[in-house]
Amino acid sequence: MIDSVAYKDCVLCGSCVCICPVHAISFEAPVLDFKYPRIDFSKCVGCNKCEKVCPVIKDAAIQPTCAPEAVIARHRNSEIRKASTSGGIFSAAVEEILTKNGIICGAVFDENFKVRHICTESEDDIHKMMGSKYAQSDMGDCFSQIRSYLDHERLVLFTGCPCQVAGLRAFLGREYNNLILMEVVCHGIPSEQMLRSYIKLLETKKRSGLTALRFRDKSKGWHHSSVTAAFSSGGSYSKPYTADAYMRGFLGSTYLKESCYHCRFRAFRSGADLTVGDFWGAESEIPQFDDNTGLSAVLINTQKGKNFLQSLDIDSHPIDAETVICYNKNIMESPERSPDRDEFYRLAQKIGYSNAICKMFWEKTAAKLKREARYTARCVYYKMLGREKPLY
Repeated sequence: MIDSVAYKDCVLCGSCVCICPVHAISFEAPVLDFKYPRIDFSKCVGCNKCEKVCPVIKDAAIQPTCAPEAVIARHRNSEIRKASTSGGIFSAAVEEILTKNGIICGAVFDENFKVRHICTESEDDIHKMMGSKYAQSDMGDCFSQIRSYLDHERLVLFTGCPCQVAGLRAFLGREYNNLILMEVVCHGIPSEQMLRSYIKLLETKKRSGLTALRFRDKSKGWHHSSVTAAFSSGGSYSKPYTADAYMRGFLGSTYLKESCYHCRFRAFRSGADLTVGDFWGAESEIPQFDDNTGLSAVLINTQKGKNFLQSLDIDSHPIDAETVICYNKNIMESPERSPDRDEFYRLAQKIGYSNAICKMFWEKTAAKLKREARYTARCVYYKMLGREKPLY
């Protein structure tokens, strides 16, 4: 049974919870800020279905047979690109699926800013799927819903992280021609509790409830993406995403899910038809195609994925897959564990997660910015006096 899977290997895909016929499995086993599956043996009937759908036990990772093809792509509507994380390829995929009476499964923020996967054909719901959501998603019963749609011959597009794609494939147990699997390039996944703690920090700072949150707002352009938030008081928050406290901990690999540090489903091993992410090298590799509203790198892993991509109403340009990988190491490599991880969790256990995020990533950033401002002022002053630049 799935209790044989160590927490450090569990990817929290939810396939075991979804398959259990007597609802004996739930995410109630806490390890730091994550909750892992726990079996209620008073309900368990020993069917071992959980073991059969676990991508870790089943070893659902595949071995790619050849190097993927790759393209740089973007939606032809610039407004859709601005509202998307990168080039709007998800939106183009959705448009194609909906013309064929299909179903979309992707992640949304619910009314409490919890990240959930939902299955839908509603345009309002699909709009909520746009944009990055850097936290563990609750899969609910999406896997069961997807299987039902597939068995009723509905076309389904599933988007998620590589481990979630692998979890769905393990759950289904066979290939479906009417299923398109699109994985996003994944750095790693923080917990729901970490996101909730960050939101609490923002609300404390602004003394008001959160009403909107975007992790990759492109109001200032794709190359200057920001974390933005709005509050019930009418106040707002905006920081470059590399300077935001939550993103600093995330990008620094301080509080990712344990299995993210040795992910077995990267490097095209999840079984996804398409791998989609930002094309960070745009300004160097293809400047004539970069209008600062976002570009996607799309790696084509299967013939089904290639056929689907060719059906989309997008602008695209072929590029060598190795070039894409060069600018986005997370496609192939797991993140290295931050040297600050243990310190962060010791602090969090002592003062709480919100305060730990503030102390390690908010206050240090503020102090650094003040030092840099003082240094810049000194440089201007020394230049006016005709003296050499001061030491930092």
